[in-house]
Amino acid sequence: MRLVESHIEVADVQKSLDLYAKLLPHNKILRWADGNAGALVFDDGSAFGCWKKGTRGIHNGQGGEHLHFAFQIKPEEYDHYVELIASCGLEPLEFVWETGHKSVYFFDYDGHQGEFITGDWLALNKPLDTE
Repeated sequence: MRLVESHIEVADVQKSLDLYAKLLPHNKILRWADGNAGALVFDDGSAFGCWKKGTRGIHNGQGGEHLHFAFQIKPEEYDHYVELIASCGLEPLEFVWETGHKSVYFFDYDGHQGEFITGDWLALNKPLDTE
């Protein structure tokens, strides 16, 4: 099993798609005909979507408001993502895990917290203590 898609609610679909197109390597961008949603499609066929606030999907579903999401990167890519976040006018917020893996966080225009992390959940062997 794998996660195929996730969607966030945004005030301005195009502005958010432009931001995430800079931050996330993707294969293509799909836009809904009515302009109320769009998605970046990754090489593996999964998608990250931006839905205009209040947009409803199939069976009245909606995108997440103030969501946290993380993308795994290679350790050698870490500095690139710190610089990329800053180049988009966002503040890179760094964190080092007790496993030695690093994360760089950012908040987007709508308050969603994104993260690029050099590890994954398989590396964790005990509950997290981030304080």
